[in-house]
Amino acid sequence: MAAANYLPGQPTVAPAPANFTEGIITTRVSLPGNPFDKVLSQLDPVKGNPQEQMQGIIGAMSPAEQQQMQASAEKSPPAMTMGAMMLPRKGTIYCRNQEARVITDALMYHLENYFNGTKNTGLLLMAAQGRPDQVAYTYNAGSVKNVWQSISVTEADYTMKTTAETALVAGYPSTKTTYTLKPNASSAPADPALGGMSEKPEALDVWTSPQIPQMLNFAHPVYVKEKQGITKLVVYFDKERKHKLLYEFASVQLKPVTPQNMQIKTTGQVLDYGKDVMQIGAKTLAIMFGGGPQRPGKSDDE
Repeated sequence: MAAANYLPGQPTVAPAPANFTEGIITTRVSLPGNPFDKVLSQLDPVKGNPQEQMQGIIGAMSPAEQQQMQASAEKSPPAMTMGAMMLPRKGTIYCRNQEARVITDALMYHLENYFNGTKNTGLLLMAAQGRPDQVAYTYNAGSVKNVWQSISVTEADYTMKTTAETALVAGYPSTKTTYTLKPNASSAPADPALGGMSEKPEALDVWTSPQIPQMLNFAHPVYVKEKQGITKLVVYFDKERKHKLLYEFASVQLKPVTPQNMQIKTTGQVLDYGKDVMQIGAKTLAIMFGGGPQRPGKSDDE
């Protein structure tokens, strides 16, 4: 050890990870504190129909645990309960330079989204779990903007502050930026249907890394105009910060990505978002709120 210039008690510093340009990222989404979050976070699309999995998980709970979950759900804002049911939980991102394909599953639907950052175009597929219903369409990112992202954060509505706080997210050093809703930003009063919460989140904590491509920010459920890649974000829906959403990278693998990993297999008609927006909207709502208990056939690379 002495010959190797090792000094006892000297801290070791992990080498900085390489810039991410090609590989596979896994992501996870949760709603900490939500009564259904513990159940929904256990769902695994690889194990089959999510709804049957959920029934089995709840069935394995004791009557006291079920009653406690139900009581907590009755006190939770309806919007948060709906969000828990509709939110995709786990995702896989295949990335190669300026191309990325995202695969994710929710209780009612399966979603795939391919994006080409060079051409600024993409292809999205949404399929009902266990039913043949699906919708596929091409899009131009300039016109679609953030339609599949449920929350949009703009400088007009939020005060942004870059902090000195850092954290390792999936091995990548990330810096925290805070977003706070401006007092006059809410265009409407708190909605009772949302449990007294504003339509816009009260605050966000966003972690970014210069080693992660900014292009990948299209893949997370919140639109934030950051110049670096977002590795983690927390959305606070109320002033007390009781109701929140957490999105984060779970793992990052630097490895070759094949052309097959980038392909979305579609059956039937592929629509054009610029021309067929009404038809796409109707099909999307039908899938999100009417999916069956089983998942359609899996892709070869899953």
